[in-house]
Amino acid sequence: MPRHRLVLDARSPSIIVPLTGCDLTELTEQIGALLTADAEFRSSPAVGTPPAGAPPVAARLVDMAEWRVDLYEPFTAGAGSDPAPAVEALERISALLPALPVLATFRTRAEGGGAEISPEAYVALVEALSSTGLAAAIDVEYRHPLVGDAITAAHRHRIQVVASTHDFDATPPAEEIVARLTAMEDAGADVAKIAVTPRSAADVVTLLSATEERYRAARIPLITMSMGGLGAVTRLGGGPFGSSATFATVGAASAPGQLPAEGVR
Repeated sequence: MPRHRLVLDARSPSIIVPLTGCDLTELTEQIGALLTADAEFRSSPAVGTPPAGAPPVAARLVDMAEWRVDLYEPFTAGAGSDPAPAVEALERISALLPALPVLATFRTRAEGGGAEISPEAYVALVEALSSTGLAAAIDVEYRHPLVGDAITAAHRHRIQVVASTHDFDATPPAEEIVARLTAMEDAGADVAKIAVTPRSAADVVTLLSATEERYRAARIPLITMSMGGLGAVTRLGGGPFGSSATFATVGAASAPGQLPAEGVR
């Protein structure tokens, strides 16, 4: 039974902060900085009773942490694909963040990640991390050759799946974005995520328009964004268009255009 469940709602988008440490020491330091920033936010004068008619103020700075497993040294150093070190690290992260849901993500190089493992090892890693019950969700790449097996492996342990796809060169047409988000839901994902790269303001509009179109029909939460400075507005204002979460930083970023969490909140 998983320790946490994802609760995502575009009416109040969640803030997800990446953990990118290469070893347990760096991860511990990043988590310490995250906890400090969260405590300072909650004790600041800005967190209080909002004016009449204003939306409620968030009780905390961060809603979720994403651990980038592909940036962890056993994988980046080419030490193999044994999931045991990743399980050990997830146990450490969960012990340090008992109240915060964790999204575990192994991003392959094809999707802009920092390491590569075989398709079979990818599924085995998803299985091992899911079996701990310590991750609220597992990221599964929509275009991975064994995507179905990976989703099944996570669901076997009742762990939610965030299906993801990234375009680092351009923004696909709106109909392609909608088609991918639809396919992720049809494949059994619990959340559908897409990140694209805008080359113009029109590309940003395309991403937001496609998000709004799919949101009207989707039965699962969506997470969408345009990366880089040009797409920053989508990281701040995606909610009204149907995006239920955004990625922000306390320290190192994990993708182009991520903004500091306090400013985003």
